[in-house]
Amino acid sequence: MLSARADETGNVPPTLEKDVRPLLEEYCFDCHNPDKKKGDINLEDVTADPKPLSHRAVWEKVADAVENGDMPPEKKPQLTEDQRRIILSFLDNQFAGDCKTNRNPGHVTIRRLNRSEYRNSIRDLLYVDYWPEDFPNDEVGYGFDNIGDVLSLSPLLMEKFIAAAEEVSKKAIIVDAKPHVRRFKGDSFICKNEDLVRPLGDDTQGFYREGEASRDIDFPGSGDYVLRIRAYGDQAGPEAPKLSVRIDGQELQVISVPAFPDSPQSYDVKLHAEKGGHRVSLAYLNNYKDENNPDPKLRGDRNVFVKYVELTGTADASKLPESHKRLITKMPQPGEEHAVAREILQPFLKRAYRRPVSDTEVERVVRFVDLAIEQKGTFLEGMQVAVQAVLCSPEFLFRWELDTREVKPGELRTLTDYQVASRLSYFLWSSMPDEELFALADKGELCQDGNLEKQTLRMMRDWRAREFVNNFADQWLQIRNIWEVAPDPAAFPNWNDELKGLMKEEAERFFEAIMKDDRSVLDLLDARFTFLNEKLARFYGIDGVEGNDFRRVELPANSPRGGVLTLGGVLLATSTPNRTSPVIRGKWILEQILGTPPPAPPPNVPPLAEQNAVNQSASLRQRLQQHMSKVECAACHKRMDPLGFALENFDATGAWRDKDGKFPVDASGKLPNGKEFNGPQTLREVLRSGRNFKVTLAEKMMTYALGRGVESYDRCAVDAVVAKMTENGDKFSALVTGIVTSEPFLKRKEPETLAGN
Repeated sequence: MLSARADETGNVPPTLEKDVRPLLEEYCFDCHNPDKKKGDINLEDVTADPKPLSHRAVWEKVADAVENGDMPPEKKPQLTEDQRRIILSFLDNQFAGDCKTNRNPGHVTIRRLNRSEYRNSIRDLLYVDYWPEDFPNDEVGYGFDNIGDVLSLSPLLMEKFIAAAEEVSKKAIIVDAKPHVRRFKGDSFICKNEDLVRPLGDDTQGFYREGEASRDIDFPGSGDYVLRIRAYGDQAGPEAPKLSVRIDGQELQVISVPAFPDSPQSYDVKLHAEKGGHRVSLAYLNNYKDENNPDPKLRGDRNVFVKYVELTGTADASKLPESHKRLITKMPQPGEEHAVAREILQPFLKRAYRRPVSDTEVERVVRFVDLAIEQKGTFLEGMQVAVQAVLCSPEFLFRWELDTREVKPGELRTLTDYQVASRLSYFLWSSMPDEELFALADKGELCQDGNLEKQTLRMMRDWRAREFVNNFADQWLQIRNIWEVAPDPAAFPNWNDELKGLMKEEAERFFEAIMKDDRSVLDLLDARFTFLNEKLARFYGIDGVEGNDFRRVELPANSPRGGVLTLGGVLLATSTPNRTSPVIRGKWILEQILGTPPPAPPPNVPPLAEQNAVNQSASLRQRLQQHMSKVECAACHKRMDPLGFALENFDATGAWRDKDGKFPVDASGKLPNGKEFNGPQTLREVLRSGRNFKVTLAEKMMTYALGRGVESYDRCAVDAVVAKMTENGDKFSALVTGIVTSEPFLKRKEPETLAGN
């Protein structure tokens, strides 16, 4: 993709007719004309159009080819540096103006949660660790498995989601959890002054004068409880006996106890208590005694008697999973099931759907609880079914970005704070937003006052950012499927399959260190450290590392290792089972580092070993040079092979070598733009000196963040991200914050037809 270039040719900007077309006519029209159209490009017709932006895709290819030195071909007359700058400066001016007049943040297809996102969302929503191992593999687009266009929902996968929802809901809510019930005798509540309070007998405590009786009660877990007081009174005077129920000195409720001994009543007092010991007290408030009053209604001695106190709450917290305790925050009394279900499910749905929910949506889910009660089921059984329904809902399984307002085809709109929160959390955590993001979205402040940048930095330091390493870095480096690589034990007797996991761990720890330490992204190419344990260090031939634990290892200045190009996992993944592959390694560098992938190979070209014309006894470099003699292969292989040969000192398992069999390794090469290198050290210098790597990394990360491919209309946004990164010392945080504050991340353009929205 075309990148912004700072070169200037003077005060007068170059023009198409006067400056650019004559150069292309001299150097390019021989191959790119209406008759030949090499590479399916006809520059004669394109340059005849006075509006270059009408052919943006073609001009971007021209810019890339000119900047990288790929064109004109090596055997053709070459452009001078001044001539290259004229072409690139012209195109810079054209596309810089386009950034101001043709804003297009793009459109992201509604995205289903992929397997990693589903697992992490279940974990953060319900505190249940569920790995969907039997789910079909997610399709990959643009190098990543979170691309909306390819994340389809097949009938088989929907069946898996339904089964998973049932399993998860059963793990989350324990329906046979017995309520925690403990009964305390009335006379176990003690008052030191027996003139005020003293036992009546039959385990009953009598309150004869105003006074307080207490006892300590251990609450098994934090949550809602009910204290049920079984009591009766001696009625006298103008009002019933009053009893104050207190916990830790705080009054919960005052109850009236008018019943007589032959009809004791139960009085329920609701409370919330934290786990641990609490002092529960009963205090008689309104003593009365008048034995001589002529009015029989006012005559007598008013007292109150407590037979027992019963503590009812959730099941023993120590025997319940965290999911149950967090979700079932209270248990209803008979007749309260609907109200309590609504109270619990309203915040749950908001988190599950990652946005505010309407009363209608809540009632629709609460109805599952109602049905369970109607069919003689329990409240917990109904809640279990309700949770299962939520987990099967498209509102949970898909990441919606629909606008409730009327939207016109092709309209640009800013995403809501809730939608931005979801984009941010699934970008960095592969999971749903946390409470802090939700709180900012609730107040409409996520995208104000620099909060978005602050939240991004916070999230990058969080433990959940390891998911960004696992899902972005592993796919960018193409080591996610390292387990499928199988080096030939006959060719590599020192190889052990345990090294695959160690190499993957090395790569992930290295990338994570660049991110967490907020180092320059260029250190990804040539940092002078890595992470090793004794076994992997010994395999690499590095001394001084002991033990099974990984630790940071500083590399000597002359070490050939350093950066992602020389990670064992990358070298292993870009080889064949029995030898290195400069072609695969070179292609990997072009695609993942330079962002200039070669076209697909022509059809019917046999593998190297099958070509009888190639001398199989020659060195691999000589064989590939013969391979490049084919005209249809040479154009691409002259770009790929030199890059791959720079890593030829590393064998197919990532171990260092000086010879390939009997042939000394030749790791020298030259790029089409004339830059030379010899081995990984000088190759890293060449790659670091250019701008392509920063642009490519920004494009790869933006693709992952958006869940769609980066298109030509995203050029302005990518350039802005790279500019911000450059201004801030190429810091990793500048790259990430540049993406999350870009227009493609914060806005969307509705499709020209809303049928697919």
